[in-house]
Amino acid sequence: MGFLRNTIALAFVAILLFYFVSVGEMDENQQWITIGVMVVLGLIYILSGSPSFELPAQPIAASTPTAEASTASEGQTDSVQEEEITPTPVSAKTISLKERKAAKILAAQEAQRAAMAATSGDKDEAMDALPIVEVETVHVADEYVVEVSPESVEEADIQVTVKERASRHGEIRARIEARRRSQMADIRASTSRMWEENVVREDIVGLLQNEGHGLTVLDQPLNPDPGHIYGATFIRIDDQRILKFRSQLDAGFEAVISDEPTPDPSLSELPPLIGPDGKILPLLPDLPNPSGALAALKMEMDED
Repeated sequence: MGFLRNTIALAFVAILLFYFVSVGEMDENQQWITIGVMVVLGLIYILSGSPSFELPAQPIAASTPTAEASTASEGQTDSVQEEEITPTPVSAKTISLKERKAAKILAAQEAQRAAMAATSGDKDEAMDALPIVEVETVHVADEYVVEVSPESVEEADIQVTVKERASRHGEIRARIEARRRSQMADIRASTSRMWEENVVREDIVGLLQNEGHGLTVLDQPLNPDPGHIYGATFIRIDDQRILKFRSQLDAGFEAVISDEPTPDPSLSELPPLIGPDGKILPLLPDLPNPSGALAALKMEMDED
């Protein structure tokens, strides 16, 4: 049996190597035939290696010593003869290694079953010994029924959807407002920068510091109040005159525009209207009273 299995294994390996070497040269049918041969050899190799298993036979040992005693006669009580039969030799089959392993497995299973039976018996005794606890008051849970209607589910879904849309719209509005503010800030900054770049300013202070500038400086006021800090502002009036305006820096600011409302000028009566023929046109008649339906509608709108 071992030689046959070795031959099958060698044939399988040889066919497998041949398949790997010449797989590119074979057509599809040849490839399938080679694979089928390898499968058949593999099955034969597996099935040929399963030996028949037999339970080991229990050795029978016969050891029954027997004694036979015979008395010669009833009258001869002084002589007693005893004979013992020697035990018969034990005949046992030769036990192989597999049978010994099977016997050990069976013995271990029997020991495990006996241990499990003893453990279950101890548990049953322990369960029987547990004390019985009596409960005086027992609370029974009441039945709680919740009714769910399609209308309530739909209303809940609508509320959730409205809240989600409101939050989403608020985020969009906040982003739009922030973007508009940044755009307006950029526009204002660029506008002010453009004005500063385009406006040409004259350094009048540097011009007056030069000797022989030939300009007339007019002081305003001529006699400032002493004890104050003054700041000077130079304003060019024309090509020859420059105004030097001195203002108090510690006096604070004065309101230039008053908050008092200016009285409206009295309106005179309008002259009468004159027609194309040169005559005075009569005054327009009063408007007719509104109808009942229109008046009711106007009242409802005013109340709302």
